[in-house]
Amino acid sequence: MKQEQTFHQTRRLGQNFLYDPNILRKICTVAELSKEDHVIEIGPGKGSLTEHLSRSSGKVTAIEKDKRLRNFLDEKFGEFPNVRLVYEDILKSRLRHFSCGGKMKLVSNLPYNISTPILLRVLDEKEFFSKIVVMLQKEVAERISSVRGRKSYGSLSVLLQSCFSVEIAFGVSRRAFHPSPDVDSAVVILDPLESPAYPASIEKTFRAVTRHAFSSRRKTIRNSLGNFFDKETVEQALSDSGIEPGRRAESLSIEEFVKLAYGFHKAGQ
Repeated sequence: MKQEQTFHQTRRLGQNFLYDPNILRKICTVAELSKEDHVIEIGPGKGSLTEHLSRSSGKVTAIEKDKRLRNFLDEKFGEFPNVRLVYEDILKSRLRHFSCGGKMKLVSNLPYNISTPILLRVLDEKEFFSKIVVMLQKEVAERISSVRGRKSYGSLSVLLQSCFSVEIAFGVSRRAFHPSPDVDSAVVILDPLESPAYPASIEKTFRAVTRHAFSSRRKTIRNSLGNFFDKETVEQALSDSGIEPGRRAESLSIEEFVKLAYGFHKAGQ
């Protein structure tokens, strides 16, 4: 108890701890957990979600960067045989290293200050996950689930939706946390597609083209890509993919980004 009284959250680490038991139960429900599941949790904080996950799944690996929480968490989960606590920086780790064979589920209230890098890390290791349920800042949740034509549609929308079906499960008020953050949140479900929208042979090109296309949102797709690729190559790739050079990135569908990536791949970019 003393550890909990003396520990102070650090905003630099995005520490806003979720306490609402109804929200914790809803997260476990939408994650469709069973005793066969190995769950990865990033940023367990004081372990409120960890405890719920341990009751519903076979094994939980909770990865916490803040070693000040070590004594508290070790004591709290000392008698939980299915909870493994790992104290390291997730951005310096490989998620696959926590696998015990078979696919895992990622269920987590992600630290908001590093949620995008974590999602990109998950994208890199997507083949190791059968389901992902994460709480995010509402703005980020809307961005990754956005459809083309909206201002919120961007490179992260395209990159994630090319590999996952993305659905906002429910919203979460800032009042469910302590301390209360300055923003509301949402729980998002990412279910892996049977196969990505692109073949593995052009994955690197697809990601690069997508990122660069959204680098200057007010510019046309031709000008945005022209900042990173040879202009003749850009013109040829646009021509081969049948995409009008005067369009902007937010107007392109995922399928069109795939066609565009094929064009650049063909040109050896």
